[in-house]
Amino acid sequence: MKRRLWILSAILALLIAGLTAQAQDITPIEPPADDAELAITFPPPVWTLRGAVSIRGTVDVVNLSSYVVEYRQIDLLAEDETEVEDDDDDATSEPATEMWFEATLPGNAVVVNDVLGTWNTTSVDDGLYEIRLKVTSIGGEQETFRVGPLRVANDLSAQGVEIVAVPTLFPTPTNLPGGAPEIRPSPTGLNTTDPFVTALLDANIRAGDAPSSPVVGFLLEDEEAIVLGVSTSGSGWLYIETVDGIEGFIAPSVVAFTGDFDSLAPVVPPPPLDTPTPEPTATPQTTANLQVTGLRLEPAVPQCGASFDIFVNVTNSGTGATSASGTLSVADRADRPQTITASTTGGFPVIQPGGNFVVVATLTVDTFTNESHTIIVNVDNGGAIPETNESDNSLSTSYVLGQASCG
Repeated sequence: MKRRLWILSAILALLIAGLTAQAQDITPIEPPADDAELAITFPPPVWTLRGAVSIRGTVDVVNLSSYVVEYRQIDLLAEDETEVEDDDDDATSEPATEMWFEATLPGNAVVVNDVLGTWNTTSVDDGLYEIRLKVTSIGGEQETFRVGPLRVANDLSAQGVEIVAVPTLFPTPTNLPGGAPEIRPSPTGLNTTDPFVTALLDANIRAGDAPSSPVVGFLLEDEEAIVLGVSTSGSGWLYIETVDGIEGFIAPSVVAFTGDFDSLAPVVPPPPLDTPTPEPTATPQTTANLQVTGLRLEPAVPQCGASFDIFVNVTNSGTGATSASGTLSVADRADRPQTITASTTGGFPVIQPGGNFVVVATLTVDTFTNESHTIIVNVDNGGAIPETNESDNSLSTSYVLGQASCG
């Protein structure tokens, strides 16, 4: 009975919040306590979200490996509610929920009541959601902090708000071929059933699937492009075609993908361009060398439709520290059709000689059950960190995807 009253109160509060969403003016709340080690301080429960939302909080735990903010949708009115027992042994109903998805990019540094990441709520349907801060220690232990219910409301017209058309000016992109583009009206939808992407920010389109590849075009924020395929290298970069007919690769981190990923054709990226041999200088030789020396799945046998973690051990086997922090890519490939089914990225700090760092990535795979899959990890894809050996930056492992609830 207590749980039912709480749910009804939450629904009433959300309805009230929907009517007053335009008048929100309170600031993020403080952490639960001065010495809190794990907390989300903004948004608070029963809050209306739209657009890009900065998730604030605290991650100050011992032996921190990584953290990420995840979300899942809440269906308070679902007919197939799950019966659970509360502390008074009374049968109560718990809202039916969906699986967790990443709302922000993973992090690995201590944060004290500051921004944990940004959730682009336009990539999900309007409705009720719950978010959680998931922290993983170096030993693999996990802790979570949850906040909900929250209301995502990006469709203002559904709330009776009049939409007034105004001209949209775009910032002039830099470092784009052919000079600055002409100012164009607000982008319109492609009106297509093919897979497509929507740019989350002004982004370059490149000839290859790496930041070092030449720029061949650009996609402005909110513009859409048809997706023709996905890179076979495991980087997760998508091969797109714009409304102007420009084709090229774009990074998955700067776009929102819509459509059936399984239908994408594999596209072989061009080999890196030969670069002239630099003139010898008086600077010291590179002595760092990055390697992926460990790769573990948790659970060891991933199940269809259920998220699983990939623990990646990055080691500096050289005699000097890396020149900067770096990134790595993680991709799941279905072996029979050679199709990339899911991908993500992670980061690591400067690593001292002989040191290592564990990056934790999360994937969800829901196709090609009872078949062989390969997890492919590439560290420092773009070659941003000088190394003594650039050819030992990859590692892979195979597994058979369980049937689970996808049967």
